[in-house]
Amino acid sequence: MAHCHAEANAEEPYRSRADTEAYLRHPPDVEARDYWIAESSGECVGFAQLGVLHRSPAGHVDILVRPGARRRGHGTALLETVRRQARLRGARVLIGGHATAPGSRFAAAMGAVDSKRAIRSLMRLPLAEDAMARPVDGYALQTWVGPAPDVLLASYAAARNAINDAPRPSGEEAVVWDAALVRDLEAALERRNRDIRVTVAVDGRGEVVAFTELRVSRAVGATAGTEDTAVVASHRRRGLGRWVKLESLRRLQRDRPDVPLVATMNAEENRAMLELNRAVGFSPVALYTSSVLQLPG
Repeated sequence: MAHCHAEANAEEPYRSRADTEAYLRHPPDVEARDYWIAESSGECVGFAQLGVLHRSPAGHVDILVRPGARRRGHGTALLETVRRQARLRGARVLIGGHATAPGSRFAAAMGAVDSKRAIRSLMRLPLAEDAMARPVDGYALQTWVGPAPDVLLASYAAARNAINDAPRPSGEEAVVWDAALVRDLEAALERRNRDIRVTVAVDGRGEVVAFTELRVSRAVGATAGTEDTAVVASHRRRGLGRWVKLESLRRLQRDRPDVPLVATMNAEENRAMLELNRAVGFSPVALYTSSVLQLPG
């Protein structure tokens, strides 16, 4: 996993061994997860992962083969195994991705069709001194680390569905957020020894209308990752996205001065969020392309 990450994105450190083990061992309950490895001469030369959300027709797949072990059939064998298991889990389509020329060639050779492209960006803390956001009249910010407060849980879960306006690969259905899904992911991240850091904007009725989420390992020196940032449609174009994002980053650097980097991923066509991220200090480091493979009925 580390070898293939470095090939695709040399500027972003890969997660530590402990964080990798925690990620593999503790998926959320809502996702069925399977793993396989390919071995040669007693060494792991390939890895495959399949994840299928409950009742989803799409399976998300990663297939990795060490650079020196390619073109020997390991990736093809792993994909065939993934296909069989995906059908057993009820998936009708597989969604993977690539960020290198070898990955692109493999996806095409297997019959996958390229779909959405996403830009991976990095920001080095601390924030620039001129990175400022004006408060937005009629709204207030709230931040928490860990589980969402009970009083905000329902509106926070509803607000998370605003991310479904963002582009996604063909064949991928929108995730419908509710309180149970929020709590499931919170529990999984606690098992992984990772903090969830959420900053929200609340309107005059006390409802969450904008949010951003950071996830970061509790290990010293970890890289933080931005998950979703979104604004409910009726509250957009008021500066709420920039406000919550900068507040979240300020609190992160105050609370975790050991964290040097923050990563984020945005669809290539999501110009508004890309411009916002660049304005606050993110720089592109890699381009990932989603590939979609239809499974026979």
